[in-house]
Amino acid sequence: MMELRHLRYFVAVADHGGISHAADRLNIAQPAVSRQIRDLEADVGVDLLLREGRRVVLTDAGRAFAARARAVLAASENAAEEARRIDKGEAGHLRIGLLESASWAGHLPIALSRFARAYPDVRLDVVPMGSVEQIDALLTDKLDVGFVYPQPNLVVDALTLLPLRTDDVVMAASADLVFDTDGPLDLDDIDGLPIVSFPRSVAPGYHDALFGALSGIGFDPVVVQEAETETTILSLVSAGVGCAFVNVANTHRPPRNVRFYKVRGVSVPIQFLFAARKPAGGLAQRLQHIVQAIDATEA
Repeated sequence: MMELRHLRYFVAVADHGGISHAADRLNIAQPAVSRQIRDLEADVGVDLLLREGRRVVLTDAGRAFAARARAVLAASENAAEEARRIDKGEAGHLRIGLLESASWAGHLPIALSRFARAYPDVRLDVVPMGSVEQIDALLTDKLDVGFVYPQPNLVVDALTLLPLRTDDVVMAASADLVFDTDGPLDLDDIDGLPIVSFPRSVAPGYHDALFGALSGIGFDPVVVQEAETETTILSLVSAGVGCAFVNVANTHRPPRNVRFYKVRGVSVPIQFLFAARKPAGGLAQRLQHIVQAIDATEA
């Protein structure tokens, strides 16, 4: 079977005009080179060289084969060099999933900034998507790492998980909506307010926990509009369509016409996680190490 060493030996013979010269350059015995060339010709099924005493001359087929062999050897070396550079963090690309609502502060922006400075030649393919989508993408090798909240499709054994922080919920309301207090709101303050929410399919676990917490204080939400992202939800709140219960991470980038309020008795603590496929590739491991090195006081 044809192997790279056959191509290397043949190209050396073609470039140096003889088997003995090629053997010297390759630092191997001449009979070994002759044997490899015979094996190659047998495998190809045609004569690649014409022997003229000590000299060899390429046949027409040999010249064509030599050109292709050089390209194959160059591609092989390029592939090996690229692999070495990726292993050193000097090349390659890393596919990262993120939640828009959690990307404005904390571990995620710090980690991406430090990674980009440490490995400037690595391309970061950053894709905004929900936690359920990210987890599915990680499990099907469409993402390398993600920043997610736990969901029912989280397969713990298949992923490396690193807890980053615990978030909670707040109520977002239009700045035009005036409450009697600037502090935490009570049931009487929010009773009857129209609510903008997200479909349960987007994050079933979080949805059930949130609506369970609201039911626990006696609040029966009247959902007037649904949207799949908190960015869209906050736009609707800003427009006065309704109020919404959103992740506290959104307070880092509030729309100008939106205010946030704690509601007494409503708490949905949820862990924010770094997630990577098992086994993680070298670049994913490098990002994980950077995330782990971030001090809690920085995030």
